[in-house]
Amino acid sequence: MKILFVSDTYYPHLNGVYYFVCRLAPLLMERGHEVAVIAPAETIHSTLKKIDRVDVFGIPSLPVIYYPKVRFAVPLFQKMRIRHIMETFHPDIVHVQDHFALGRAAIHVSNRLGIPVIGTNHFMTENLTAFIHSEKWKKKLSDLLWKKFANTYNRLTVVTTPSEWAADLIRPKLKVPVITISSGIDLSAFRPDGNGQWVKEKFGIPDKPVLLFVGRLDPEKKLEETLGAVAMALHHLDFCFVVVGKGVKKAALEKRARELGIADRVIFTGFVSDEELPYIYRISNCFVISSTAELLSLGTLQGMAAGLPVVAVKAGALSELIRPGVNGYLYKSGDTKAMAESICSILGRPELARQMTVKTLEFVCKHDIHSTVMRFVHLYERVARSSVRSEVMIDQQHKYKMA
Repeated sequence: MKILFVSDTYYPHLNGVYYFVCRLAPLLMERGHEVAVIAPAETIHSTLKKIDRVDVFGIPSLPVIYYPKVRFAVPLFQKMRIRHIMETFHPDIVHVQDHFALGRAAIHVSNRLGIPVIGTNHFMTENLTAFIHSEKWKKKLSDLLWKKFANTYNRLTVVTTPSEWAADLIRPKLKVPVITISSGIDLSAFRPDGNGQWVKEKFGIPDKPVLLFVGRLDPEKKLEETLGAVAMALHHLDFCFVVVGKGVKKAALEKRARELGIADRVIFTGFVSDEELPYIYRISNCFVISSTAELLSLGTLQGMAAGLPVVAVKAGALSELIRPGVNGYLYKSGDTKAMAESICSILGRPELARQMTVKTLEFVCKHDIHSTVMRFVHLYERVARSSVRSEVMIDQQHKYKMA
């Protein structure tokens, strides 16, 4: 099959959408499928380049003010450019990743060309409203964003989402079928061979238990809450909190660590390469996450694939991943005391942590990326066949009426 992904954000802006496509596309190609991506170009000109061994057609774009790695596609001639790409690549199916400008344009062009389109939802309004402090205006914007989401995704054949919680979130908003397919994780990648001591030396991580967070350092991740719990836990245990990632809150979080008097126990690594990241997990003892806006959580899945017990907020899809007392603990958002107690329980009880490791490795197996790929292949084939049958029936009905 020929599969065309469409995304309004892509490399070099590293987010959940990019990681979803860049992991799925090469595996589809290994199975003999042809894959291409439409995304904003890194310049004001149309481009075609290989990213992760996949052809990426770049639509002319401009940088978002204050966040230059995020770019938005220029509306001028957008549909014309997308039509040219589709008529050149001849996709059997189009798979859009969001409901913004490129996604809407691709759906419009696909419908005109008779190409079936499915979509995956990675969207939560919290990712865009976290900067608004007024609850009134936050709700107004959230309602508007969900309305635009529904208007766009109701034009699709089917919508996928990575967890049952995420499916329940959008089903009331849509008239089209919504099915759950995990974003998937390469289970083998996060159990690397070899000693991780070199990672400790590179990032200055001491030889003591390691509590780990991996993700964007943005407002919706609520890392201030995690730092508060870490400060409490450090009164009872000696450990190191390692924070991997970058984002707009990095400087504020470093300041907060200093205010709490724990700056010497917290290490902000910044960006860590894909080659180094599995070793960061390998030297860690527990993964922690406070974000209430998770449709699945790639970082949590990576931690589970590495065998780490998890302390997570009881919100979003995290409640599906963690069974309290079995492979980690859940706590109520804002309850930093409960979070601190959970951290101490895991880091202070090695035997319990080992038992949780066995269970978390068992639970994460259902998120194997190879199963995800096969489920999408079956979905693509089913939608493409249904579309062909529908077109044949319409054509036959048209001929009957003409006769």
